[in-house]
Amino acid sequence: MNRRLLVFFILVNAFVSLTIAVTVVWIAEQRRPRPEELIVPATPAPAVVLIATPTSGNAQTDPEGGASPAATPTAVAAAPPDPGETEIYTVKEGDSLSAIAARYGVSPNRLMEINDLADPDLVYVGQYLRIPVSQQQGGAPGGSAVGLPQRGLQLRIENAGELAEESVWVVNDSDGAVDLQGWTLSRDGGPIYTFGDILLLPGSGIRLNTGSGEENSINRYWGRDAAAWESGSSVVLRNPDGELIAQSTVAGGE
Repeated sequence: MNRRLLVFFILVNAFVSLTIAVTVVWIAEQRRPRPEELIVPATPAPAVVLIATPTSGNAQTDPEGGASPAATPTAVAAAPPDPGETEIYTVKEGDSLSAIAARYGVSPNRLMEINDLADPDLVYVGQYLRIPVSQQQGGAPGGSAVGLPQRGLQLRIENAGELAEESVWVVNDSDGAVDLQGWTLSRDGGPIYTFGDILLLPGSGIRLNTGSGEENSINRYWGRDAAAWESGSSVVLRNPDGELIAQSTVAGGE
């Protein structure tokens, strides 16, 4: 190999190496984040409320007769909202966040907010939930009316005295949900029926049939072998504390 050919190969190798090096540097520069992307945005300052000290006029007169400037407003940092007093509720089997919210007269979003919940469908048995007492309308679960007063409940007796057809409708005419757990339906000196865990939503009703049958979302069966209601008697609905909530008299021929 002559000298000229050797020099040519050396120059070609040098050019190729330089090209590769430049290419690698260019790629690295393209992947490097821009300086403005590395800047952490500034945290906004908390909101302030300007409170001006009240005066008897626009200006005050100093002892020498001159007018002093008006009071300078004082900057006071706004306090975060107070969630108010809360109580602890333990989630039971069959509970859902929407049902618990309706029971206490609180929006599901409010419960999610104060309990740091991300998914309204993820509540489990034994879980503790904070309930805002200040928004509660009616007391603890297990027989309390939520929303409007309990007097919004109505009774309607059908086919009194006929076991196969006899029933009583409990209708919620209020704008709030009612938990019937532990409530009783009875007549003076007669049999007493105690409701189980039933959440009666606004505008809905539950039908208590005196005889036997297969229960569903709107029908409950007492399982008696004789009629429960008599003409002229009073059908009485009471909460677990024995308070009279609704009453209806069985008319003759019903």
